[in-house]
Amino acid sequence: MRRALTWAAATVLVAGVASGAGMMRMVVADLPYARVWEAAVRAVEGYPVERAADGVIVTGRIERPPREGEEAFERVAERVTLRVEASGDRITRVTVEVEAEGRREGSWVPISETEATARAILARLRDAIG
Repeated sequence: MRRALTWAAATVLVAGVASGAGMMRMVVADLPYARVWEAAVRAVEGYPVERAADGVIVTGRIERPPREGEEAFERVAERVTLRVEASGDRITRVTVEVEAEGRREGSWVPISETEATARAILARLRDAIG
């Protein structure tokens, strides 16, 4: 029984890969779509949610202090979009896209490197799945 549970836990998250600027994907196997959707909603707790329906979660823009690697900016603003799509029986694909801007010398400029935020959202989703 314990071996079966360990195997099941190992198959829950098949992959988390970068798939373009500001976008990462993860495939969740052996869980129903509804459970993955609930985990995705929990993954963006702390963000203001503008939309959460039809497999898409769009957060409002939040401002935060710069993190490591963002020292060139006074503030950073970001918006997250999660897409949760059933890809088959008990297979769900989650796509995280982050749009970010940094405030520098009084102007907001686009930030193309958003992998840290996308990875953090996917980590929260993994934790919410348990």
